[in-house]
Amino acid sequence: MLRSIFILTLVIKSSLIASNPIDKIPFKDSENLYNFYIEIPSGTKEKWEVNKKTGFLEKDQKNGQDRIIDFLAYPGNYGFVPQTLSGDGDPFDLIDLEASSPRGQIKKIKVIGAIYFKDKKSIDYKFIGISPTGTFQYIESIEDLLYEKSSVLEILKLWFLSYKKPGKMVFYRFLNKEEALLLLQEGHEKWIRDQN
Repeated sequence: MLRSIFILTLVIKSSLIASNPIDKIPFKDSENLYNFYIEIPSGTKEKWEVNKKTGFLEKDQKNGQDRIIDFLAYPGNYGFVPQTLSGDGDPFDLIDLEASSPRGQIKKIKVIGAIYFKDKKSIDYKFIGISPTGTFQYIESIEDLLYEKSSVLEILKLWFLSYKKPGKMVFYRFLNKEEALLLLQEGHEKWIRDQN
């Protein structure tokens, strides 16, 4: 009986690990759309992350306390592009410029560019995504966003510079769509190599 429970526990754990959204959700939905997993809905302040080992979406903790940012709420849905690997070993971060969507939802996103920051001296790209059916569906590039709604880029830049302690994030520049898509592809190829 005890052996059966142990085996059942192992089967359940291995099936949960096998369903980790970081690795199991496809990188792209179609030629022009990427999949995006929402960890933190727009307008919220609690930090949530997918546990890389278990695949569970969990409240992020620091020193045994739930992490809640000490700043304005997230200005967009925040999460990651699955099957990518950034320099810090996590999937690439993405912010979606839409109204709040549920935590754990997978969305199809147009990537229009990115913001290049350094966080504690490590490169930290924040990719910018647009829903193909949302408020900004007519935006195709970061240049379009700059021309049509330039304050959005300034809001994102200032928010990321300010949500942590002063001086932790350093802004370098905005990346255009071509640069961002090349980085995403490189991150996907790095993830593929890491699977072998």
